[in-house]
Amino acid sequence: MTDRSQNHGVPEGVPAGDDVDLRLGRHAIELLQAAREAGEPTLIAQAEAMAMAVGFVLASRLPGGAPETA
Repeated sequence: MTDRSQNHGVPEGVPAGDDVDLRLGRHAIELLQAAREAGEPTLIAQAEAMAMAVGFVLASRLPGGAPETA
């Protein structure tokens, strides 16, 4: 069972499976912010690519979030 006290910043009432999604999203944002602060173009590009990939994965998990294929 997940101990909520270990998941800092996770709102009450969020299902345990969503904890991973929240942490993944926050990690992607923090990594991008750190890369921008470092000012290294290669790190920024890699962090932006990772953030976009994470965003796509999280969006695909939303109800009706899967891209439609014609």
